[in-house]
Amino acid sequence: MFYAMSPEYAEAPWSLSRFVDMLKHLPIPIIVIGTAGTAGLIRIMRGCLLDELQKQYVITARAKGVAERILLFKYPVRVAVNPIISTIGWTLPAIVSGEAITAIVLSLPTIGPLLYQAVMSEDMYFAGSVLIFQCFLVVIGTFISDVLLV
Repeated sequence: MFYAMSPEYAEAPWSLSRFVDMLKHLPIPIIVIGTAGTAGLIRIMRGCLLDELQKQYVITARAKGVAERILLFKYPVRVAVNPIISTIGWTLPAIVSGEAITAIVLSLPTIGPLLYQAVMSEDMYFAGSVLIFQCFLVVIGTFISDVLLV
């Protein structure tokens, strides 16, 4: 049994009611795993945005009388969001495998606890397979971020 559904649905076959029950239990894991790296991304975005706001083209646009909201989203945010987009390649494996500690505490069936058990029991074949899969996800994520940056 795991946290993402009620005990009566743990061993039941998939049905609409089991799916709805699982959706009711997912907000806490989504919030915990989703906000884990948010602080770092916010700091990166803030730093890049503060650098861009000091550039000459922003000062010129302000002098021309462009509204602050339009100015902010049209120019500096476009440039400042590039480092955030480029980190997608590194965050994709963490999203799929889940944070190992969070998955263990909430009893989530993700790859994180399985990888931990494989490493502790010295199951090199399974651990290697999981690591190769995560490397593949890094390649896919990097490709997606490169396409988004073009």
